[in-house]
Amino acid sequence: MRLLPLLIAALPLTAQADPLTIVTDIPPVQSLVSQVIGDRGTVEVLLDPNADPHHFQLRPSQSRMIAKADLLIWISEGMTPWLDRARKGIGADVAHLPLLEEDIHSDTDEEEVGHHHEDPHLWLDTHEAIEMVYRIEHLLSDMDPDGAASYSANADQAAERIEALTAEVSALLADVQVVPFAVTHDGYRYFVRQFGLSQAGSLTDIHDSPASVKTVSKLAQMTQSGEIACVFGEIGESNKLAQVLVEQGARKGRDLDPAGIAIERGPELYQTLIREMAASLKDCLSN
Repeated sequence: MRLLPLLIAALPLTAQADPLTIVTDIPPVQSLVSQVIGDRGTVEVLLDPNADPHHFQLRPSQSRMIAKADLLIWISEGMTPWLDRARKGIGADVAHLPLLEEDIHSDTDEEEVGHHHEDPHLWLDTHEAIEMVYRIEHLLSDMDPDGAASYSANADQAAERIEALTAEVSALLADVQVVPFAVTHDGYRYFVRQFGLSQAGSLTDIHDSPASVKTVSKLAQMTQSGEIACVFGEIGESNKLAQVLVEQGARKGRDLDPAGIAIERGPELYQTLIREMAASLKDCLSN
C-alpha cells in the first residue's frame, strides 16, 4: 500500500503544549489513533452510530469540530466523500492525513491499481492496520515531539496486539477457507485476500450500486447448485438483497459490521471488529 507523504498541510514541528485534538472519519480509525495517542490527546469520530459511512451528512456542530481540530485523520475521499467536501467547504487550514492514496502512479500493476483505487476498506487487512498505526505514530511525533517516546511505545504495543489478533483469526478461519459465500456489499476484499477466504460474489458493488441482473442470476444459480453456502448482509443495510440468495438455499450469516458502527467506541473497537467479523463468518461457513 502506498501512503501519502508524511509531511502534510504545514504540520507544526514545535512541542505541543496542549493536548492534541484529533478528528477521525470512522470508528476503526478512531480506535487505531486512540491506541497510539494514549492520554496525550482526545480523538473524536464523525460518523454517528449505525450510520452509513458512505452516505453521511455532517451536522453544523461536526463541521465546527473539524475546523477547531489540530488534525483530521481519515481513510480517503472514496470512503467518505462527504468529509472531503465538508473539509474543503469549511475553508479552515486543518492539517489532514488521508490513510489511503487513491491515485497510484508507481510500479504497481494495473490490477493492483484498480484494487486499491476502488476499495477503501484497507483497515480490514490487519497488516494494513499496523502500517496505519505507525503512520499515525510518526505524524503525532512530528506534531508533539515531547510525546514521541510515548507514541512509539503505544504503537509497538498496538502492533503486537494486532499481530496476535491476526494469528488468532487465521487459526479460526483455517478450516473454512474453501467454503464459498456471497456478501451484499463488496467491501471485504482486503479481509478475504488476507485470510484466504472464498468469496463467490457480491450483490452490490464497492459503491453500493446493485449488481447486474446477470451477476445476481449467476449467484442464484450457484446457490441452487450448492456452490454458495452462506450469504452475509451488513449492519445498517437492508436484508432484502441477502434474501434473494436465502430463497435459493443459502444460509443467512450474522450481518457483518466492517466499519464498526454498532460496536462500542474506544481503543478496543478495532480488535473487536475484526474478531466479530471472523466469528460471524466461521459460525455460518462451518455449518
